[in-house]
Amino acid sequence: MTVEFTLAQLLQPLTVETFLQKVWGVTHYHVERGREDYFAGLFGPAAVEDVLEIVRPEPSGVVVVREDDHRSPGSYRFADGSIDLVRIRNDFADGHTIVLNGVERYVPAIASLAHGLEVELNFETQVNAYITPPGSQGFLPHYDDHDVLVLQVRGSKTWHVHDDVPPHKMRRREKVVASGLPAPAVLRLNAGDVLYVPRGRVHAATANAEPSIHLTVGIHAPTVLKLIIEALESLSYQDDRVLAQLPPRHLDDVGVRASLDGLLCDMVKAIEDPAVLAEGFGALADALVRRGRCRPVGQLVPNAVEAPRIDGRTRVVKYQPLYSRVLTMADGVALQFAQSLVSADADHRAAMLFLSGNTEPFEVRDLPELSEAQQIELARTLVVDGFLVRL
Repeated sequence: MTVEFTLAQLLQPLTVETFLQKVWGVTHYHVERGREDYFAGLFGPAAVEDVLEIVRPEPSGVVVVREDDHRSPGSYRFADGSIDLVRIRNDFADGHTIVLNGVERYVPAIASLAHGLEVELNFETQVNAYITPPGSQGFLPHYDDHDVLVLQVRGSKTWHVHDDVPPHKMRRREKVVASGLPAPAVLRLNAGDVLYVPRGRVHAATANAEPSIHLTVGIHAPTVLKLIIEALESLSYQDDRVLAQLPPRHLDDVGVRASLDGLLCDMVKAIEDPAVLAEGFGALADALVRRGRCRPVGQLVPNAVEAPRIDGRTRVVKYQPLYSRVLTMADGVALQFAQSLVSADADHRAAMLFLSGNTEPFEVRDLPELSEAQQIELARTLVVDGFLVRL
């Protein structure tokens, strides 16, 4: 049976608000659950076989590693790109960990989890699976430049969690020197447990007496640098000063370089403008909304047939998880979700905001500030486009 998980279900009994206020970005945290079957419906050995045998992931999608021994992708692939399962299994028997990157692309339950976290946290995610033989260690002590939630699916692992590497050293990709690490915190993750590891915290994990499967949910929070870059990028479409060319000899002539001081000061002031920052946030929102997915394509045909039957009393609910936003357009408003943009006249603003923010079932006639004909037409469009699900 497939089970869909939310952030609250991953963290319980810790609440999401406590996690965000006291744990996020501050310290690692171990959720000990005592339920080995907790993630049984999310991922398992059968899913591993399906990904390797049926999906045929791209070369970067499969990694075979044991500490500092990283196998070449060509060593376990045939000429046509398919996976050589015999070699993979032999390497696994020899103590190598199999890493499946981006499994949210192949497993619907994990995709739902990943998109749900993106909606709740406003951060992009990627989920990787680690299948480790007994007594083996995949990677040597290292850090990630993003936060991670570790979901122990099967077996158990012993984790060694050390101190943090500051962001500027992560930016320089400085390597971890194992001999210089302080004594770590030692944690045992059993099946059903979750471990939160903030970015930069050095860690390593070893499987215990049985094979281990765990998922890492990489949570990629944009930095202030990213926001500033996006704000300036947006400003460049309306302010030529951002695109001004640097003058000749700007590297060698101090006087020429000094002539740029005024322009650079103006750009710093431009970043302080709330409207410019809003454009930067808008660019981040656009990237996030485009990662969303509507209902599976196979459901669109029957919904297209049912759409004409919609009336004011039809009950619908927004497909979840799906990040959306309402945009102001030159000729009205638009509801943006996944790869879609549904436009309407300005009198649809209240209804669009209602649709974007509401997660509970409602009747079509509940759409605010629209006539009955407008309500039905908008609902029909959004059912066919996959934003609304008819109950």
